Amino acid sequence: MLRIIVVGAVLAALMIGIKDERILQRTHIVGSCSAVPDSTVSSSVGGSEWHSCVPGRLTGRPGLTMDGCTDFGLYRNAEFWQCPAKVTADPTRE
Repeated sequence: MLRIIVVGAVLAALMIGIKDERILQRTHIVGSCSAVPDSTVSSSVGGSEWHSCVPGRLTGRPGLTMDGCTDFGLYRNAEFWQCPAKVTADPTRE
């Protein structure tokens, strides 16, 4: 009986972790984007923000065109985007 309870608790914790998606992004199973610090971008335009998107093992790089961002191309494994304003994190959009 104890085994059933332990397995059920582990499965519930696993389902909650997968639904949150941060665990999947940190382990690079799904693609993710992060803001680039201003000091690393040479041509920072006032009010704009740069993002770096990397692919995951199961999904590709997330696209930020729906947020009004401009794709500036690939560098190594990351795709860089310039966005006109702050982009809200929306994990459901790719």
